[in-house]
Amino acid sequence: MKASVIVLTCDREHWIGRSIRSILRQDFPDFELIVVDNGSRDASGLIAAEYARRDPRVRVLRRERGTISAGRNAGLDAARGEWIAFFDDDDTAEPDFLSFLVALAEETGADAAACGSWKEVDGRRLPNFIEDRRLLLTPEQAVLELLLRRRCNAATPTKLFRRSLFSEHRFPERARYDDIAVVYRLFASARRVAFHNLPKYCFTRHGGNSSAFTTNDRLLSPAQLREYFTAFHERTRWLSDRLPRLSAFARYAEYSYYLSMFAKLTRTHLPDCESERLWLADTLREALPWLEPCPWLQDFERARLCLLPRKGGR
Repeated sequence: MKASVIVLTCDREHWIGRSIRSILRQDFPDFELIVVDNGSRDASGLIAAEYARRDPRVRVLRRERGTISAGRNAGLDAARGEWIAFFDDDDTAEPDFLSFLVALAEETGADAAACGSWKEVDGRRLPNFIEDRRLLLTPEQAVLELLLRRRCNAATPTKLFRRSLFSEHRFPERARYDDIAVVYRLFASARRVAFHNLPKYCFTRHGGNSSAFTTNDRLLSPAQLREYFTAFHERTRWLSDRLPRLSAFARYAEYSYYLSMFAKLTRTHLPDCESERLWLADTLREALPWLEPCPWLQDFERARLCLLPRKGGR
Protein backbone atom coordinates (compact mmCIF):
# COMPACT_ATOMS: atom_id res chain seq x y z
CA MET A 1 0.00 0.00 0.00
CA LYS A 2 1.51 3.30 -1.10
CA ALA A 3 -0.62 5.85 0.81
CA SER A 4 -3.16 6.06 3.61
CA VAL A 5 -5.59 8.97 3.92
CA ILE A 6 -6.95 9.42 7.45
CA VAL A 7 -10.20 11.31 8.02
CA LEU A 8 -11.49 11.94 11.52
CA THR A 9 -15.20 12.70 11.69
CA CYS A 10 -17.64 13.59 14.44
CA ASP A 11 -21.20 14.81 13.86
CA ARG A 12 -20.56 16.06 10.32
CA GLU A 13 -23.34 14.26 8.47
CA HIS A 14 -23.83 17.28 6.19
CA TRP A 15 -20.15 17.37 5.18
CA ILE A 16 -18.56 13.93 5.43
CA GLY A 17 -20.05 12.51 2.22
CA ARG A 18 -18.64 15.35 0.15
CA SER A 19 -15.17 14.87 1.65
CA ILE A 20 -15.21 11.11 1.07
CA ARG A 21 -16.26 11.59 -2.55
CA SER A 22 -13.44 14.08 -3.05
CA ILE A 23 -10.91 11.55 -1.76
CA LEU A 24 -12.31 8.65 -3.79
CA ARG A 25 -11.99 10.77 -6.95
CA GLN A 26 -8.21 10.92 -6.53
CA ASP A 27 -6.29 9.87 -9.64
CA PHE A 28 -3.64 8.16 -7.49
CA PRO A 29 -4.10 4.39 -7.93
CA ASP A 30 -2.80 2.88 -4.69
CA PHE A 31 -4.31 4.28 -1.50
CA GLU A 32 -6.68 3.45 1.32
CA LEU A 33 -9.12 5.76 3.07
CA ILE A 34 -9.47 5.30 6.82
CA VAL A 35 -12.48 7.10 8.31
CA VAL A 36 -12.29 7.34 12.09
CA ASP A 37 -15.78 7.89 13.51
CA ASN A 38 -14.94 9.74 16.71
CA GLY A 39 -18.16 9.00 18.58
CA SER A 40 -20.64 10.65 16.20
CA ARG A 41 -24.19 11.01 17.47
CA ASP A 42 -25.58 11.77 14.02
CA ALA A 43 -25.43 9.77 10.77
CA SER A 44 -21.77 10.51 9.98
CA GLY A 45 -20.63 6.98 10.80
CA LEU A 46 -23.48 5.41 8.84
CA ILE A 47 -22.66 7.53 5.80
CA ALA A 48 -19.01 6.48 5.98
CA ALA A 49 -20.03 2.83 6.42
CA GLU A 50 -22.12 2.97 3.25
CA TYR A 51 -19.11 4.19 1.27
CA ALA A 52 -17.04 1.38 2.81
CA ARG A 53 -19.66 -1.15 1.72
CA ARG A 54 -19.45 0.09 -1.88
CA ASP A 55 -15.69 0.74 -2.16
CA PRO A 56 -13.00 -1.63 -0.82
CA ARG A 57 -10.55 1.26 -0.44
CA VAL A 58 -12.60 2.60 2.48
CA ARG A 59 -12.36 1.35 6.06
CA VAL A 60 -14.31 2.77 9.00
CA LEU A 61 -13.07 2.70 12.59
CA ARG A 62 -15.62 3.39 15.30
CA ARG A 63 -14.49 4.62 18.68
CA GLU A 64 -15.88 6.40 21.71
CA ARG A 65 -15.78 10.15 21.50
CA GLY A 66 -12.33 11.49 22.33
CA THR A 67 -9.88 14.18 21.33
CA ILE A 68 -8.86 14.90 17.76
CA SER A 69 -5.36 13.73 18.63
CA ALA A 70 -6.51 10.37 19.97
CA GLY A 71 -8.63 9.86 16.87
CA ARG A 72 -5.72 10.60 14.56
CA ASN A 73 -3.55 8.14 16.48
CA ALA A 74 -6.22 5.47 16.03
CA GLY A 75 -6.07 6.11 12.29
CA LEU A 76 -2.28 5.86 12.33
CA ASP A 77 -2.45 2.52 14.15
CA ALA A 78 -4.66 1.15 11.38
CA ALA A 79 -2.76 2.69 8.45
CA ARG A 80 -0.87 0.42 6.05
CA GLY A 81 0.47 3.00 3.62
CA GLU A 82 4.06 4.11 3.21
CA TRP A 83 2.79 7.71 3.12
CA ILE A 84 0.25 9.33 5.44
CA ALA A 85 -2.12 12.16 4.54
CA PHE A 86 -4.71 13.72 6.85
CA PHE A 87 -7.96 15.11 5.49
CA ASP A 88 -10.58 17.12 7.38
CA ASP A 89 -14.15 15.87 7.19
CA ASP A 90 -15.55 19.12 5.78
CA ASP A 91 -12.92 19.82 3.11
CA THR A 92 -12.22 18.89 -0.51
CA ALA A 93 -9.16 18.45 -2.72
CA GLU A 94 -8.15 18.47 -6.35
CA PRO A 95 -8.17 15.03 -8.04
CA ASP A 96 -4.36 15.07 -8.21
CA PHE A 97 -3.86 16.05 -4.55
CA LEU A 98 -2.36 12.69 -3.56
CA SER A 99 -0.44 12.02 -6.76
CA PHE A 100 1.05 15.52 -6.61
CA LEU A 101 2.31 15.15 -3.03
CA VAL A 102 3.58 11.57 -3.43
CA ALA A 103 5.46 12.52 -6.60
CA LEU A 104 6.87 15.62 -4.93
CA ALA A 105 8.17 13.60 -1.98
CA GLU A 106 9.55 10.70 -4.00
CA GLU A 107 11.16 12.78 -6.73
CA THR A 108 13.02 14.88 -4.16
CA GLY A 109 13.79 12.12 -1.65
CA ALA A 110 11.89 14.00 1.06
CA ASP A 111 10.21 12.50 4.12
CA ALA A 112 7.50 15.17 4.13
CA ALA A 113 5.89 17.29 1.42
CA ALA A 114 3.53 20.26 1.42
CA CYS A 115 1.26 21.97 -1.10
CA GLY A 116 -0.73 25.20 -1.15
CA SER A 117 -4.47 25.50 -0.63
CA TRP A 118 -7.62 27.54 -0.90
CA LYS A 119 -9.90 28.71 1.88
CA GLU A 120 -13.57 28.60 0.94
CA VAL A 121 -15.44 31.27 2.90
CA ASP A 122 -19.09 32.05 2.12
CA GLY A 123 -18.73 30.52 -1.33
CA ARG A 124 -15.55 32.45 -2.18
CA ARG A 125 -12.17 30.81 -2.64
CA LEU A 126 -9.29 32.72 -1.09
CA PRO A 127 -5.62 31.83 -1.70
CA ASN A 128 -3.75 30.24 1.18
CA PHE A 129 0.05 29.85 0.92
CA ILE A 130 0.05 29.59 -2.88
CA GLU A 131 3.36 29.76 -4.76
CA ASP A 132 4.56 28.00 -7.93
CA ARG A 133 8.06 27.24 -6.74
CA ARG A 134 9.53 23.88 -5.74
CA LEU A 135 11.76 23.94 -2.65
CA LEU A 136 13.73 21.16 -0.99
CA LEU A 137 14.54 22.14 2.58
CA THR A 138 16.63 20.84 5.43
CA PRO A 139 14.78 20.12 8.69
CA GLU A 140 15.99 23.42 10.12
CA GLN A 141 14.87 25.38 7.05
CA ALA A 142 11.46 23.67 7.06
CA VAL A 143 10.83 24.40 10.74
CA LEU A 144 11.87 28.01 10.18
CA GLU A 145 9.28 28.30 7.38
CA LEU A 146 6.71 26.90 9.80
CA LEU A 147 7.64 29.50 12.42
CA LEU A 148 7.64 32.30 9.85
CA ARG A 149 4.25 31.22 8.43
CA ARG A 150 5.28 32.49 4.98
CA ARG A 151 4.79 29.26 3.05
CA CYS A 152 2.84 27.07 5.46
CA ASN A 153 1.22 26.80 8.84
CA ALA A 154 0.80 23.83 11.14
CA ALA A 155 -2.35 22.43 9.49
CA THR A 156 -1.77 18.77 8.61
CA PRO A 157 -4.13 18.40 5.59
CA THR A 158 -1.82 20.16 3.12
CA LYS A 159 1.05 17.84 4.02
CA LEU A 160 2.20 14.30 3.35
CA PHE A 161 4.40 12.40 5.80
CA ARG A 162 6.42 9.22 5.57
CA ARG A 163 4.73 6.84 8.00
CA SER A 164 8.03 5.99 9.73
CA LEU A 165 8.14 9.54 11.16
CA PHE A 166 5.24 8.63 13.45
CA SER A 167 7.24 5.91 15.17
CA GLU A 168 8.94 8.73 17.09
CA HIS A 169 6.20 11.36 17.16
CA ARG A 170 2.55 10.75 17.98
CA PHE A 171 -0.25 13.22 18.49
CA PRO A 172 -0.56 14.06 22.22
CA GLU A 173 -3.63 12.07 23.25
CA ARG A 174 -5.21 14.73 25.45
CA ALA A 175 -4.66 17.65 23.09
CA ARG A 176 -7.74 19.07 21.40
CA TYR A 177 -5.69 21.04 18.88
CA ASP A 178 -3.24 18.56 17.49
CA ASP A 179 -1.47 20.19 14.55
CA ILE A 180 0.53 22.76 16.49
CA ALA A 181 1.87 20.09 18.84
CA VAL A 182 3.37 17.70 16.30
CA VAL A 183 4.03 19.12 12.80
CA TYR A 184 7.23 20.94 13.80
CA ARG A 185 8.53 17.69 15.31
CA LEU A 186 7.79 15.79 12.11
CA PHE A 187 9.58 18.44 10.03
CA ALA A 188 12.54 18.40 12.42
CA SER A 189 12.82 14.62 12.15
CA ALA A 190 12.58 14.45 8.36
CA ARG A 191 15.72 14.12 6.25
CA ARG A 192 14.30 16.69 3.83
CA VAL A 193 10.98 18.51 3.43
CA ALA A 194 9.67 19.44 -0.03
CA PHE A 195 7.40 22.41 -0.71
CA HIS A 196 5.52 23.14 -3.92
CA ASN A 197 2.65 25.39 -2.99
CA LEU A 198 0.28 24.88 -5.88
CA PRO A 199 -3.29 24.79 -4.49
CA LYS A 200 -4.31 21.14 -4.26
CA TYR A 201 -6.46 21.30 -1.10
CA CYS A 202 -9.45 23.43 -0.10
CA PHE A 203 -10.36 24.26 3.51
CA THR A 204 -14.04 25.00 4.09
CA ARG A 205 -14.53 27.68 6.71
CA HIS A 206 -17.79 27.71 8.70
CA GLY A 207 -19.00 28.21 12.25
CA GLY A 208 -18.64 24.54 13.10
CA ASN A 209 -14.90 24.31 12.43
CA SER A 210 -12.85 23.15 15.40
CA SER A 211 -10.66 26.20 14.71
CA ALA A 212 -13.58 28.63 14.40
CA PHE A 213 -12.38 30.47 17.52
CA THR A 214 -9.40 31.78 15.51
CA THR A 215 -11.76 33.97 13.47
CA ASN A 216 -14.63 34.42 15.94
CA ASP A 217 -13.30 35.98 19.13
CA ARG A 218 -16.48 35.17 21.04
CA LEU A 219 -15.69 31.46 20.81
CA LEU A 220 -12.44 31.83 22.76
CA SER A 221 -12.36 30.03 26.10
CA PRO A 222 -9.83 29.95 28.95
CA ALA A 223 -9.20 26.24 28.38
CA GLN A 224 -8.42 26.79 24.69
CA LEU A 225 -6.05 29.62 25.47
CA ARG A 226 -4.21 27.70 28.17
CA GLU A 227 -3.76 24.73 25.85
CA TYR A 228 -2.32 26.96 23.13
CA PHE A 229 -0.01 28.74 25.60
CA THR A 230 1.31 25.38 26.77
CA ALA A 231 1.78 24.12 23.20
CA PHE A 232 3.72 27.22 22.12
CA HIS A 233 5.94 27.09 25.18
CA GLU A 234 6.62 23.38 24.70
CA ARG A 235 7.49 24.04 21.05
CA THR A 236 10.11 26.58 22.12
CA ARG A 237 11.57 24.19 24.68
CA TRP A 238 11.68 21.23 22.27
CA LEU A 239 13.16 23.16 19.35
CA SER A 240 15.78 24.76 21.59
CA ASP A 241 16.99 21.27 22.41
CA ARG A 242 16.59 19.67 18.96
CA LEU A 243 17.53 22.58 16.68
CA PRO A 244 19.44 25.00 18.93
CA ARG A 245 20.18 27.45 16.12
CA LEU A 246 16.43 28.13 15.97
CA SER A 247 16.12 28.62 19.73
CA ALA A 248 16.00 32.42 19.69
CA PHE A 249 13.58 32.63 16.78
CA ALA A 250 11.31 30.00 18.33
CA ARG A 251 11.24 32.11 21.49
CA TYR A 252 10.36 35.19 19.46
CA ALA A 253 7.56 33.26 17.69
CA GLU A 254 6.14 32.25 21.07
CA TYR A 255 6.14 35.84 22.34
CA SER A 256 4.73 37.06 19.01
CA TYR A 257 1.74 34.79 19.55
CA TYR A 258 1.36 35.99 23.13
CA LEU A 259 1.40 39.60 21.93
CA SER A 260 -1.30 38.94 19.34
CA MET A 261 -3.52 37.20 21.89
CA PHE A 262 -2.96 39.92 24.50
CA ALA A 263 -4.00 42.56 21.97
CA LYS A 264 -7.06 40.52 20.99
CA LEU A 265 -8.18 39.96 24.59
CA THR A 266 -7.62 43.63 25.42
CA ARG A 267 -9.71 44.65 22.42
CA THR A 268 -12.58 42.20 22.93
CA HIS A 269 -12.93 42.50 26.74
CA LEU A 270 -13.94 38.85 27.15
CA PRO A 271 -14.69 38.55 30.89
CA ASP A 272 -14.12 34.77 31.02
CA CYS A 273 -10.59 35.22 29.66
CA GLU A 274 -9.44 38.06 31.91
CA SER A 275 -7.16 35.81 33.97
CA GLU A 276 -5.45 34.66 30.78
CA ARG A 277 -5.06 38.26 29.61
CA LEU A 278 -3.38 39.22 32.88
CA TRP A 279 -1.12 36.15 32.68
CA LEU A 280 -0.05 37.26 29.21
CA ALA A 281 0.62 40.77 30.47
CA ASP A 282 2.82 39.47 33.30
CA THR A 283 4.68 37.06 31.01
CA LEU A 284 5.34 39.69 28.35
CA ARG A 285 6.36 42.31 30.91
CA GLU A 286 8.95 39.91 32.35
CA ALA A 287 10.24 39.28 28.81
CA LEU A 288 10.68 42.97 27.96
CA PRO A 289 14.49 42.99 28.46
CA TRP A 290 14.72 40.26 25.82
CA LEU A 291 11.92 41.50 23.55
CA GLU A 292 12.74 45.19 23.21
CA PRO A 293 16.09 44.67 21.42
CA CYS A 294 14.79 41.61 19.52
CA PRO A 295 15.72 42.06 15.81
CA TRP A 296 12.61 40.23 14.55
CA LEU A 297 10.07 42.28 16.50
CA GLN A 298 7.78 44.09 14.06
CA ASP A 299 6.68 47.72 14.46
CA PHE A 300 3.08 46.71 15.12
CA GLU A 301 4.32 44.32 17.82
CA ARG A 302 6.30 47.12 19.46
CA ALA A 303 3.07 49.10 19.49
CA ARG A 304 1.39 46.20 21.26
CA LEU A 305 4.06 46.27 23.95
CA CYS A 306 2.86 49.78 24.78
CA LEU A 307 -0.53 48.30 25.70
CA LEU A 308 0.97 46.33 28.57
CA PRO A 309 -0.28 47.61 31.94
CA ARG A 310 2.15 48.46 34.67
CA LYS A 311 2.85 45.72 37.17
CA GLY A 312 -0.25 45.22 39.30
CA GLY A 313 -2.40 47.17 36.83
CA ARG A 314 -5.15 45.92 34.55
